Amino acid sequence: MQNAIKFATLLAFATTIAGSTQLPPQASAQTAPEDVLVSDPSEGIADPEFDQYFGRFTWVDGQGNVWLGNVDPQTGDFLPPNGKAILVDTGAVSVLEVGNGPEWVYTSSGPQIVYTKYDNNGRFAIARGRQTGDTWGGALLQKASARYGPYGSLDRFDPKPRISYVGRDAAGKQVVEWRYLDQPDSEAEIPGSIPPGGRWVEGLPAIVLPQRAKSTNRQAFFYNIETGELEQLTFDAGDKAHVFMWKAPEYNNEYIFLALIDETSIGVYRKVDGAWTRINTVKPPSVGNYLWSPEPFVHNGKSYLIMTTSTSDDQKSTTVPTDVWMAGIDPEAPFYKQVSDPSVKVRKDPEVFFTANGPYIYYSALRPNVIYRSDPGLGPAQ
Repeated sequence: MQNAIKFATLLAFATTIAGSTQLPPQASAQTAPEDVLVSDPSEGIADPEFDQYFGRFTWVDGQGNVWLGNVDPQTGDFLPPNGKAILVDTGAVSVLEVGNGPEWVYTSSGPQIVYTKYDNNGRFAIARGRQTGDTWGGALLQKASARYGPYGSLDRFDPKPRISYVGRDAAGKQVVEWRYLDQPDSEAEIPGSIPPGGRWVEGLPAIVLPQRAKSTNRQAFFYNIETGELEQLTFDAGDKAHVFMWKAPEYNNEYIFLALIDETSIGVYRKVDGAWTRINTVKPPSVGNYLWSPEPFVHNGKSYLIMTTSTSDDQKSTTVPTDVWMAGIDPEAPFYKQVSDPSVKVRKDPEVFFTANGPYIYYSALRPNVIYRSDPGLGPAQ
């Protein structure tokens, strides 16, 4: 990281960077953001999910093959560029068909992969890929049929890892269910849940998710799988989606959470005097008014949010151009930055991966399906 820059100089420089309204204190001066191609355009990689600890990612191709690829820890490049370092399984369901690709789940025996696969009757089912010795292989879980879209818990060395997924209740209605990965009889429905469900909270036996409240709009909820308690977290106006909870170093590592509101802003919530309270509303100064796919990450003692922005309210559009933005969460020090370059692309699903140079933001682009990365300029870990 370059030497610290005086505040006045930093502000003057920030105004020259496309899409940036303020640089965070630890960010170094840098040129405008650039979309750096990291995948082979002929392969059509989409929706890669990263395993930070082992420097790799998983994805499923259009033929239903589940792959592992590697990430160069210095450059952030994909190794190999076609993402096909190791074949894990065949017969999986593509992202286009099920809406989500393979996901990681952390276990006491190391990271494993969960994904949707066809069973012998052609139905969606949940499969698991794992390493045995030097070999990776995949197979259906027990009692896995008529279920799809699994998300795994991400507590390292967890002796009782969990997955959530979409299934059906006794009446045939689609619901969100969960189970311990290796205990099929532990399966239980999350009360009142709306597919595709929510995300596991790292460090807690809980999942956060949006669902209908008595006011008929969607609100954020917290479900404790051990107690069966369902707690409504938000009561303010607006439909909530994409709920994530994490430990924020800005607030003494307290748990806080975000929720996408009406697909146009992001609420950041903290427990104040025992009540969950919106402490900030994040809305980047982007061309597009609509926001998609917000996710948090933590770097050098600060929390950041990444998201895509669009001029269309159709999240599934494959033609409307989108941009990728980053934001801070501190209401006293607002920070926004466009991390994708000004070129016209249909960008989707931003993800973070930490390299020796600091966090890089990765995102898919359509037509052709490729993966780009961008350096947001936050610098190496301190």
